[in-house]
Amino acid sequence: MTRRPATSLPLLGWVFLAVLYVATVYVTIVTRVQWGPDTAFHLAWTFRLLGDSEPEAVRRTVEFLADKDGIDCATSSLPWCKPENYQMYFAGDYAATVGPRVMTRLLSAPFVAVFGPWSMVGLSVVAYAAGVACLTVLATRMFGPRWGLLAGTLAITPWLAANWAVHANTEALAMAFTTAALLALPLRRRTGWRDVVAFVVLLGLGLFTRQFAISLTAGTALAWLLVAVRDRQLKNAWAPFALAGVAASGVIVWVQGQMTAPYASSFSTFATYENNTGTHGLAEVVASVPATAGRIVAGDWNHVRTDLVLTAVLLAMLVSLGWRFRSELSALAVGMIVTTLALNLIVNDDSIFRYHTPNYPVYVIAALALLADLAAGRRPSAATESPPAGPPPEPPARVPVAAWVALAAVYLVLSLVIRNVNVRKASVGSGPALPEPIVASWPESVTPILVYGAAVALVAWQGSRLWGRWGLVAAALMMVPSVMVPLARPEFLEPFAALAVAAALCALPWQGHTPRGGPWWFGAGVLLATAMDPFAGVVVAGALAAWATQLDRGLFPPRSARPPWTSDRRRAPAPSQRTPDVTEAAPRPGNPWAPYPLVGVAAVAAALGARVASGRDLVNTAAGDPAVAVDWIPAGSDFMLIAVAALVAVVGVRAWRDEPAVPLAFGAVAAALVLCATVDTVTGLRPVAALMPVLALAGAAAVVRPLGHGIGIRLRRRERLTSSAL
Repeated sequence: MTRRPATSLPLLGWVFLAVLYVATVYVTIVTRVQWGPDTAFHLAWTFRLLGDSEPEAVRRTVEFLADKDGIDCATSSLPWCKPENYQMYFAGDYAATVGPRVMTRLLSAPFVAVFGPWSMVGLSVVAYAAGVACLTVLATRMFGPRWGLLAGTLAITPWLAANWAVHANTEALAMAFTTAALLALPLRRRTGWRDVVAFVVLLGLGLFTRQFAISLTAGTALAWLLVAVRDRQLKNAWAPFALAGVAASGVIVWVQGQMTAPYASSFSTFATYENNTGTHGLAEVVASVPATAGRIVAGDWNHVRTDLVLTAVLLAMLVSLGWRFRSELSALAVGMIVTTLALNLIVNDDSIFRYHTPNYPVYVIAALALLADLAAGRRPSAATESPPAGPPPEPPARVPVAAWVALAAVYLVLSLVIRNVNVRKASVGSGPALPEPIVASWPESVTPILVYGAAVALVAWQGSRLWGRWGLVAAALMMVPSVMVPLARPEFLEPFAALAVAAALCALPWQGHTPRGGPWWFGAGVLLATAMDPFAGVVVAGALAAWATQLDRGLFPPRSARPPWTSDRRRAPAPSQRTPDVTEAAPRPGNPWAPYPLVGVAAVAAALGARVASGRDLVNTAAGDPAVAVDWIPAGSDFMLIAVAALVAVVGVRAWRDEPAVPLAFGAVAAALVLCATVDTVTGLRPVAALMPVLALAGAAAVVRPLGHGIGIRLRRRERLTSSAL
């Protein structure tokens, strides 16, 4: 029996993605703009479709956008913000670009007629959500449900890519059509003529949404060429898709040319490039291409590097393209990247990742393919996307060495890339994100980077002890932008506090057994962490919550059974010498978490007392910044932090009794919120660092336990149905 793609991810996983998407869309709408110069053209064409005359359509458009951030037509000097210039909306070069994009206005028109122009934003929100759903289904089908959940999360959390989910433009809709078309391709599945038809239809819808969708045609053709060379077989699974895609693209481009001929007959791509680059003639155009491409890539990189999640995905994708060089997926991504860059040359300006947003699902899948290979112990250099010939191999229980090496490399690279970026500048406001140096001097910055790296390694080690290879999820969740961005400031002690908290967590009775000296090691870690960062003391509240979940086992720690004593206070004889009437004392049940809150409270009291005795402020750690308060604007703008919190709250609650990491996180976060509410000054994101080891382990527990439980139920149900059919 085969699985239906719509049910490949457990319901709890879909609920988590829905909660995360709603939260991030709300934050994006509050902190960023929804309108831009292109919005005016799409809105005017929509009004024209609804029956308005050209002057009336432009007047209504300019009137609506008069006070909208991102264009502000009332004060803008843009020529299309003047109603008297209505002709440029429907004739000339701008019309040649916007005119063929009929899907945006066709889908917007009914909602604009009923709800007004604001519904164009709603269309983008719904379209991006559809793209996320298609990507989740595709990744789940290719790699498994947990990887599908990760794919959906990576599609939502990069603020630079998700910004276009709330923008009244074509990017979100184009991304939805592109991702839906990927479902029809022969990516680890066998296909038929229905898949080819579906691919051509979705490709056509994408081309009538945004002309950059032709990059999918180029990627498909390059994937066919790779398979033809690799397998020495011209007629392969990709051949019908490449042939049909090229034919359909050629017909659609010709049709679009006929559509624009009456009002934009003089439009020329070559002339547009000459005008934008200041070149003349074919020789100068060819000579200018490398410099223009380099300038565009460098400009986009300056914006991309301000988004930690997007940077991680793109770097992993680039490594994947080189390492998995035999893969059809790598060829597909290379074709789409090169085609998009070639079309971007015409504009001669960086796009702030706008032109690549419809391709972003392919980049995510390519990055996940490499991670899945490393986690499963496969050789990426031999990996392909051909349909499996038999059952998938059993993944290793232990974390492969290559996965550890990849984790360390990712951490070091991200530390170097992200260290000069300010979260507030990168996440809030209407303009592009710009880097802002925050590192005092590089040699001193090595220490906090290495210390927090040690904390990440400790959390990964503890997670691998509990859940095997899925313990690496905890390490990945540790690398949220709120912590990684200010990490390299040498005067901050939060990385050291995070390391102490991670060490303290290793002494907890995770599997019901108290390590030797566990409470005292926990107290020592809490003492050090609280001495460096008073906020770290909230971990004790988490230990109290974990103890409360085990109250059915008693209030006090368990005691091992002791042999009875004789009447003369001597120990009983050895078991081999005892008579049958001597009864053994039964083991007494107990709560292994009982001593931890007590020892933790004592450690916090000692650390705070020493801090007061030394004359240091209770709420300051360095540079006069309060350490027990959170600035909610950049915290809300850190979509990865929102994802971790939503994962624990939505999915992790199902593992409340089975995984102590979940109540540990709930208790610590509750104490942190209470502490923040009592502080007047709300500034600084550094307190998040002390909580990350707890949240990361709880997030990993949520991925492993509830999702794995749902997967196991489905597998057992499928086995029963298969056996009954036989």
